[in-house]
Order: sequence, then C-alpha cells, then structure tokens
Amino acid sequence: MYRFTEDCLTGIETIDEEHRRLFQLINESIELLKENGASKVIVKNLLKELREYAGTHFAHEEAYMEQIKDLELPRQRKEHAQFAAKVDSYKIADLTEEESSQAAQELLSFMAKWLYRHILGSDTMIGKMTSESKKEDAFAFTDQYRTGITLIDDEHRRLFEIIKETNDVIEEELVHDKFDAIVHILEELKDYTIMHFQDEERYMESIAYDGLALQRVAHTAFVDRLNEINLDDVDDHQKEYLEELIDFLLAWLINHILKMDKLIPVK
Repeated sequence: MYRFTEDCLTGIETIDEEHRRLFQLINESIELLKENGASKVIVKNLLKELREYAGTHFAHEEAYMEQIKDLELPRQRKEHAQFAAKVDSYKIADLTEEESSQAAQELLSFMAKWLYRHILGSDTMIGKMTSESKKEDAFAFTDQYRTGITLIDDEHRRLFEIIKETNDVIEEELVHDKFDAIVHILEELKDYTIMHFQDEERYMESIAYDGLALQRVAHTAFVDRLNEINLDDVDDHQKEYLEELIDFLLAWLINHILKMDKLIPVK
C-alpha cells in the first residue's frame, strides 16, 4: 500500500485532497486486482478512472498555478503531459488477459512512484518561489534550518553558500560573459548536492529511519532537476532563466529542510 504522508502536503487544501484521493484510487485498484483477478474489463475500467481523475487534478493544479502566476507552471505542464502519455501508451484492448494483468501492475507501480516523485520534487514548491527567495537574508543559514545533526547542518550551510555564490555571479553587472563561471559553480553545486544526499541517506540508514524511502525519492527528484540545467538552450534569456533557477533551488532546499530533514532524529 502507498501512503500519503505529511511530507507530501503542499499546504493547498484542494491539491492535497486530490493527491490523497489519487493515492486512495491506486491502493483501491491494487486491492481490487488482488481480490477479483485482473480481467481486461476490470483493468480497463480501473485505468480509465485513474487517468480521468489524474487529468482533472492536473487541470485544477495548473489553473491554480496560473492564477497565482507560479513560475513553475510550464514545467508542471510538461510533467503532467509526460505522465498522461505514459499512461495512454498502455493499449489494454490489444493485450491478452495475462498481459493486461501484468500491464496493470506495472502501470499502478509507475503511477504511485511518479506521484511521490512529482509531489516531492515539484508540487510541494507551488506558491513558494516568491516568498523566501526574495528576502534580503534569503541565503543565510539560520538557526531555523538546524537539524541538530552536525554533519547534515554543516553540509546544508555549504549548499546555501554555493547557491549564494551562483546568485552573486548572476547579479554581477561588471562581468560581461559569465557563462563559464556560472557553469563551474553549478557543477560544484550538483556534485556537492549528490555527496550531501549520500551522506544524509547513510546517516538515516544507520539509525534505521523510517522516512528514508521518501527522502530518497525527494533527493532523486532534486538531482534530476539539476541534471536538466542546460544553459546552451537559454542564451537569449540566460539571466532570467538563472534567476528563476536560483529561486527554485533555494526555495526547494528551504522547504525540504523544514518539512523533511528536521524530522530526522538525532542519534
């Protein structure tokens, strides 16, 4: 069974309720397949209901983001479209009974894992990129971010510093071509982030922390975002792209620390 936990809360009631309902539909589908077998008719109806509800949810989510002028809306639309294309690629009518059963299991697993990753990597950021990121002291690692775990706190502090260094270069007016410097710092950020996540996960393993699985999902989603950075594609709007990127990176890090990392027990 897949659990909708507090880590997945966005703080937006309608979105959270629809996410909760999606998890419920996935779990109900899994149970129904176990109890009654997986005939093509059952599989087709289950997947149709899930696909339609997901589509309705995506429409509501995008409308909300459009209303608040959320900078992440284009990315959300892209991810939603990719999800829909994956689900629609399963042509249940063309499969045998046995094939449809296997396809249903694969698709339900994909839906659940995608949903966790999408919520923790993208949805929890809805409406948050204009609050913390514009404060004068936004890059300061303050006491509110401390977990009490020395290694994790030290590495979080360094992540704040690297993001600030990137922002400083972006905002430096006297440097005409900052491309190489920015690429270098972003590579450092990615490498350091990966190292930090590995250290953090090893610590959680050492204390048998039950939140490790969701932490890994969130970490993977963030690293994927770093891997997607491609400055070659944004030459004409490089500064705007980078400013939005810094907003996202800082807001995601703050949200992740406050909602997830501060729950990690100190051994």
